Amino acid sequence: MSASTPASPPAASPGVVWTPASPASAASPASPPTAGGPAEERLVVAVVSPASLGSQAAHEIGPAVRPVADVLRVRSLAELLARAGGANVQDLGTVALIIATDEVGSLDDVALAVDHYPSLATARLVLLTERTELHDIGLAIDEDFVREVVAVPWTPGAVADRAAAQTRRWMRDHWPEDTRRRLLGTHGAEGDLDRAPLLEALTHSADVLTRELVAACEKVLGPRPRLRLPAGVRLTHQGQVVDGVYLVVNGAVALTRHTRVGEVTLHHATTGRIIGLVSLASQGRAFVTSTTTTDVELILLSIEQLDRALSENPATEQVLAALLIGSLTKRLSRSEALQVEKIELAAALNAEKAQAQAALEALEQARLELLAQERFATLGELAAGVAHELNNPVAALDRSYEHLREDLLGVLSSHPEGEIIRAAAERTRTRPAASTREERKLRRVLEKAIGDRELARRMVAAGVQDVDEARALAADPYHMGLVESAASLGRGERNISVATGRIRGLVSSLHTYVRPEGEAAEDVDVREALEDAIRLTAHRLRDIEVERVYEEVPPVRGRAGELAQVWTNLLSNGADALLAMPPGDTRPRLVLRVAPDERGVRVEIEDNGPGIAPEVLPRIFEPRFTTKHGQVRFGLGLGMGLAKSVVDAHGGTIAISSYPGRTRVTVTLPTHTSLGS
Repeated sequence: MSASTPASPPAASPGVVWTPASPASAASPASPPTAGGPAEERLVVAVVSPASLGSQAAHEIGPAVRPVADVLRVRSLAELLARAGGANVQDLGTVALIIATDEVGSLDDVALAVDHYPSLATARLVLLTERTELHDIGLAIDEDFVREVVAVPWTPGAVADRAAAQTRRWMRDHWPEDTRRRLLGTHGAEGDLDRAPLLEALTHSADVLTRELVAACEKVLGPRPRLRLPAGVRLTHQGQVVDGVYLVVNGAVALTRHTRVGEVTLHHATTGRIIGLVSLASQGRAFVTSTTTTDVELILLSIEQLDRALSENPATEQVLAALLIGSLTKRLSRSEALQVEKIELAAALNAEKAQAQAALEALEQARLELLAQERFATLGELAAGVAHELNNPVAALDRSYEHLREDLLGVLSSHPEGEIIRAAAERTRTRPAASTREERKLRRVLEKAIGDRELARRMVAAGVQDVDEARALAADPYHMGLVESAASLGRGERNISVATGRIRGLVSSLHTYVRPEGEAAEDVDVREALEDAIRLTAHRLRDIEVERVYEEVPPVRGRAGELAQVWTNLLSNGADALLAMPPGDTRPRLVLRVAPDERGVRVEIEDNGPGIAPEVLPRIFEPRFTTKHGQVRFGLGLGMGLAKSVVDAHGGTIAISSYPGRTRVTVTLPTHTSLGS
């Protein structure tokens, strides 16, 4: 900006009127101001108004800010923003103050707008308004953008004074070392405006104000005797009538209050110099007890004496008010500090309570762990005894089974149909597990060949797979009966074999608890293991439809007994959920899926039961967590927590997803693990 062309606006911004300082002092800024505010740097006071009111304000402001700033007169905020964002933005300089009239619009919008322009970002605003209520100003106040509101019309010179004061304060905040701010307005040694007597008195210390108050009172009442008291003297008594005030010249006084928990000190260092005046405002009774804590020098004024001093010497009012404001400010600050301390202490106490609660829960958990360890130790002793007691009956059962099988084969060797019976029994005893889909497919093939659905179902159950054999049996009811009876014998043999194997597995599992090395790892066919688990839980699955979807999968390396417990537990849990359902149209159903997976083998056991509650689901794998309190679960009663530990030990994963109508447990097992033998 140039001081040599006061009558011409800058060419880049038509309609913008400059009111520069005198040629001798004006300069065009070439760069943003530095922290020190160099003497050659010029500030800008922008007056934004389309009306003549703006011209009047600009004319009045110019002389007041001339030592440090130029006045820029624009007719709208858009013009100011265009100047701040134009190609010659450096010519604008730094805007310290914006003086705007109501036509500028929402002050919140103005605050948001100017924040995007570096030359306007630190500006403060003075609003000239004819309105009695202002809206859309919350953000502007929150951002510390609006600093003053001046009513229109204003007293002559008022806007100039406000512009000079606000510019001086901007320099105090942004250019603190720039001494030119002393040149703005009427000022004292520090560059501050002359203040009203009360505001000026507030800058004085308590000692100075006390001396001034004593002098003001003695000017009316004459010299006041000094009371010199030792520590421990009560000046006011809680609940008693107060008829005068004490003016503390020297010494310290504490304010205490009697409560249900004893004496509580409310103020000590923040008591102030006037004792008793607040009590006069509360219907004349002392709210607290005031007690000297050191040797003190006091002046006692009765209510009448104080009233006379205030009435006959106006200076007494100003000094008394300043002294009281200072005292109450200290008390308020101390009260707020105590409130903050109380909140911080409460937060710390809550944190300690939480830690104590966590420690208590940890101790309770430790206690439960100790009890569990004690129970497991007892279980180990029982396991050793049960395993020993079961070994002999199981061995006898095995021997009896072998003898029975040999005798049966001997009988069949002399039976006219012995070969047919033996072949049918052997077929059901040794046939591999088949999925429900495969059984349906075979049943449809046989049904098509013989034309009888029920008979086809019986043949599938008897292990018949060949169409020619099916046709022959359909035409020969006698041999069909023999094949079904033989198949029943084969199933019985298999069940005996599975049951004795299961007992041996349980005995081995019991030994695991007392024998650290555990059982040996082996190749396990997951489908066979599932079929064995289905047979062992058949009594619980009697009223449940079991659907098998088995695909060809490789064997997994693992401990067969432990994995069997996993499948048994999952089937038992599914059966429990289904049997707990109220009677309805939905038939209870379990779906078993076995499929290859990129990580090995995936097993899914899904039921159409009521689902698991969302608040229970995250805890389902916690040790000893159960939704069936008091019942033995998972073989040895350790539930899903141990199921997960078994799967984890085999290098696999186990996950549960559940919602009403479907709960699915997915187990993945690798085909090769690092399990030791």
